[in-house]
Formats: sequence, structure tokens, C-alpha cells
Amino acid sequence: MKSEISVTELDYSRLNSLILRMLDDRNANIHELNFLNIEIKKAKKIDSLKYSPDFVTMNSFVEGNIPENNKSMSFRLVYPQDANNDEGFISVLSSLGCGLLGKKAGESVSFKTHEGTQTFRIDKIIYQPEKISEYSN
Repeated sequence: MKSEISVTELDYSRLNSLILRMLDDRNANIHELNFLNIEIKKAKKIDSLKYSPDFVTMNSFVEGNIPENNKSMSFRLVYPQDANNDEGFISVLSSLGCGLLGKKAGESVSFKTHEGTQTFRIDKIIYQPEKISEYSN
């Protein structure tokens, strides 16, 4: 059974707007948009100022590892236009990015790669905007 995820109300609003805008784009990957849409629709929405600092939100920077090969990795969860895999900026529309959203330190995320399905275990959240009230406006 999948654990329930939670998202900030601000992330929910911004992601919902992103999905609606991208659905109009003929080049958009409908599968990725649908997957993100399903995930955020079933998520528990929480006020940004009351959000726990151990959960992944948009623009969070996380550190963890892939247990299958014991490879340590760090990522920043970003909007598609800011994605740059070489820099560690992972799009929320990617399998890993969507899986990270709303998860907390200690949880694992299964994601698809060209090599098959892998698992990423979140060891810690190094940075979360809500933790420092960056989005309090």
C-alpha cells in the first residue's frame, strides 16, 4: 500500500496551474502530466507555514542513496523549466521528481530509468523553502 503524501497548498496551486498550462502544449508528455495530476489530487494539502521541515516540497534539496548500487546522490526538486539533470535539478514531471514530492526523510521512492526501476532512499532534506518561511508571502 502506498503511503499518503502531503503537499503545501502553494505547491498544489502552482503544480495544478502548471498541469493546466502544459496540457495546452502539443509537445507535452501527457503521461507525466497525468501521473503528477493524480498524485497531487490525492495528496493532503497543508498550509505552507504549518508544513513539517522533514517533507519534500518544490525547490527542496534532498540527499539520499540508491540501495541497489549504494550510490549517494543529491537532488533539487524543480519545475520543468528549471530542470537540469547534470546540475542535479530534477523536474517534478520526471518519475523520480514526482515520486519525491511529499515524501519525507527516511522514505524510499521507486522510479523508472532507461535501465528499469530503481529505488532512491531519502536520507535527509538539506533545504526546504518552507522551513525558512521563504514562501510566507
